Amino acid sequence: MSAKPMIISIGRECGSGGHEIGEKLAKHYGITLYDRNLIEKLAEETNQDPEKLSKLEEKVTGHILPPQKNGFASEAGTMMSKYTASDRLYLAEKALIQKLAQEESFVIIGRAANAILADHPNVLRLYVYAQEAFKLPRVKEFYHLDTDQEARKKMEQVDKARRAYFNYYSGAVWGSSDAHDFMIDSSVFGIDATVEIILDIASRKFQ
Repeated sequence: MSAKPMIISIGRECGSGGHEIGEKLAKHYGITLYDRNLIEKLAEETNQDPEKLSKLEEKVTGHILPPQKNGFASEAGTMMSKYTASDRLYLAEKALIQKLAQEESFVIIGRAANAILADHPNVLRLYVYAQEAFKLPRVKEFYHLDTDQEARKKMEQVDKARRAYFNYYSGAVWGSSDAHDFMIDSSVFGIDATVEIILDIASRKFQ
């Protein structure tokens, strides 16, 4: 493993097990997993309310028109005084992620990190997806839902929000090969075998 900070960034479909995979990878390497706790770190460093920030995270809000792909990048030069609360949070998280990438090794889930760290020399950018039959029971358990129909609706809502956020702020396409180094179907291999495959890929990448 490289002596320089090593980062594994994970984009994921709802119900694919991306967070669980991230937890196992972080535990294996003995490094920090950043997910929702990134907001807590940002709030601590900027003296803001973490609950207020968490309501905005991974969302595109406050815009008159629906967000378009690469919308933030194309508007940034002309709308500096019109940034929404979501825009300002994205910029703050982006700065924090870039700062952490210079200081420590970590695993990070979502937050458009696959795009933010695209040019970082020591990052492995993953995308985890899965078949519906694998995702449905996981989503039902996590969100305490009773029916497959409820789970499908929840998955659609969550993934729609993630797609809009990633596409708007990154200019890349969520779930596409051009935005990730490696994409894997966790339902084919199962969570533990997916972790083992990623560990093998990471050893090749970082050595």
